[in-house]
Amino acid sequence: MRHVLRVVCIVLFIMLGVLSPGTTHAQPSGLCFPNVPGINNCIDGRFREYWEQNGGLAVFGYPISAASNQQTADGTFLTQYFERNRFELHPDKARPYDVLLGRLGDDRLKQQGRDWFTFPKGQQTAGCLWFAETGHSVCDQAAGSGFKSYWEGHGLQDPALGGRERSLALLGLPLSEPATETNAAGENVQTQWFERARLEWHPDKPAEFKVLLGLLGVETQSAPEGGTPDACAGIAAPVDARLSPNCVKYGDTFTVQVYGFSPGQMIGYWITDESGATVGTAQNVQTDNGGSFGGYVDTTDFFGVQLRPGNYVFVAQDRTRTLRPSTAPFRVLP
Repeated sequence: MRHVLRVVCIVLFIMLGVLSPGTTHAQPSGLCFPNVPGINNCIDGRFREYWEQNGGLAVFGYPISAASNQQTADGTFLTQYFERNRFELHPDKARPYDVLLGRLGDDRLKQQGRDWFTFPKGQQTAGCLWFAETGHSVCDQAAGSGFKSYWEGHGLQDPALGGRERSLALLGLPLSEPATETNAAGENVQTQWFERARLEWHPDKPAEFKVLLGLLGVETQSAPEGGTPDACAGIAAPVDARLSPNCVKYGDTFTVQVYGFSPGQMIGYWITDESGATVGTAQNVQTDNGGSFGGYVDTTDFFGVQLRPGNYVFVAQDRTRTLRPSTAPFRVLP
């Protein structure tokens, strides 16, 4: 009897799918990040599709809010914040413009009380891109690497647009010339502002991470109007771990404790940087009678490696890596 009912239900679902008004695009299911500390929101439907098609994690970052209806100057729209941008759903528009990106570069500058119209203008320079609309140029910081290469290499996936138009749709016009600024992590980096992004130059990082996008989604939500970004804002919550404190200056020491393991269990622990690479060499230790392990971390000497200013994660896991790891994100300031 249960088998007959199951067959009937399947047939009904198929019939409903055939008889209901068809759509030209299937909506993908939710994309969640259960293994990423502090990221408890998922990306669903059209937002997930847009996120995956136009750069994903590297361009937009993780979702830092759930999708919800929010009032804007143009009406009420389904909106979701990401670490580096904001999505708005406009179902009345044709794809791919049914998802619009927030002008968070402009928004963040306004929060800081900075008028980009008053910024010093640039000039046309050989080998650089020139934007007469705002009076700024975009150049590379090194041969074949920098803001120009990044801007040209990233764009909205619309076959009807040329390369320049695709980049404009995704990142927008430049609002400033490159200048050294202090980012939310307290790092002094060469920075250039765009309508929808802030590009940062990190020459000490691997090639694919020399140009990083600022966390404008996090900053616009966490900073007060007219204020400066909190250098310790946006650090994800730990999972089965404690840090005290989770934001320190280079040269300081902090404590860490991980728990949730079996008493006397051998575990491994290590630190990863922003790129996900392990810093130094992973270490092994035996947990105490409570199944935990704690100690101090010296930012100037973590088993012979310096934890220079940046974002990191302390990770501990059982040797077989069958259990969920303990993770503790932290930030080192200059």
